[in-house]
Amino acid sequence: MNFSERLHDKKPLILDGAMGTELARRGFPIQLPLWSAQSVLEHPDAVLKIHEDYLVAGADILTTCTFRTDAQTFQKAGKSSIEAEQATICAVDLAKQSIQNAHPGRKIWIAGSVSSLEDCYRSDLAPDQVTAFREHREKTGWLCEAGVDFILIETMNTYEEALAATKAALATQLPVIVSFILNNDGQIWNGDPLISAASELLHLGTAGVSINCTHHRIITHAIENLNRYGITPVCAYANAGIFNSHTDWKANPTFTPEFYAETAFGWFQKGVRIVGGCCGVGPDTISAIEKKVQRDGESLWTGG
Repeated sequence: MNFSERLHDKKPLILDGAMGTELARRGFPIQLPLWSAQSVLEHPDAVLKIHEDYLVAGADILTTCTFRTDAQTFQKAGKSSIEAEQATICAVDLAKQSIQNAHPGRKIWIAGSVSSLEDCYRSDLAPDQVTAFREHREKTGWLCEAGVDFILIETMNTYEEALAATKAALATQLPVIVSFILNNDGQIWNGDPLISAASELLHLGTAGVSINCTHHRIITHAIENLNRYGITPVCAYANAGIFNSHTDWKANPTFTPEFYAETAFGWFQKGVRIVGGCCGVGPDTISAIEKKVQRDGESLWTGG
C-alpha cells in the first residue's frame, strides 16, 4: 500500500507535532534564517530523539526537519546549495533512523517538508513564480531522491507560491499535500481566497489541501466552509498559541493536550484524514490525540 492508497483508508492518520519549537523547548538554538535546520547540522541527535518521541506518542507520519533546508535560505546563512542538499538528505535519514530505533510496530510514513521561501508571516516578501518554481523544484527533487513517501508543502502564505511549489512537487510523481496558513478571516494569509485555491490545486492532481500554523478556531471554521463547497481538507494541524501582529505568538493556557485532542477528533469527524500539531505542539499533545482516537475512534472508520 502506498501513501495515496492509505489516504483512502477510513482509519485516520496522526501527524507528528512541531520540530522547531520543540527543539527550542529542549534548549537547542533555532535562530533565523536556518530555524530548525541548524539542529540538522549541529545537533542531529536532538532531531532524532524528537522524531522518536513522536513515534512513541503515536504519530503515524513523521515530518522531515527540512522546513528551511532550501538553497536560498542556506545562502542567506552563508552556506552553499550543496550544503542545503546534504542537510535535506541528512534530515530524511534522521527520520528513517528514528523509525528503526523506535520499532513502532506499525507503518510509518515520511512527509518531506517544503516551506514558503520567505518569512511565513511576510507574504509581501513572497518570490515570483519563476524563482519559486526553481527553488522548490530543486528541493523537492532532493526529498524525492532521499526517499520520502510524500511531499508536504506547508505554511504557504500566497496562492502564487503554493501553485509554483505544487507544480514543482508534482514533477517528482510523489503524492503532494499543500497546506496554507490562514488569516483571521479564514483566507490565505495574504488575502487570496482559500476556496478557489483549494479547488485549483485539487484539479492539478494534489492528494489534498491542508491548513496549518493557524489558530484552531480559524481552522475549524475553514473546514466547515470548505465542506460547504464539497471540499474536505485532507490534513489540519494547529498552533498551540494565539497570534497577534503586534505581539507575535503568545501562549494560550486553555490549549491543553486534552483540549486539542477533542478539537482534533472533531476535525476527524468532519472528514479530515490527517491531524497533527504545528508550533508549540509537542509529543504529549500527539499522545493525547492518539489516545482519543484509540478510545473513541471506531465510529470514524466504521461509519457508526
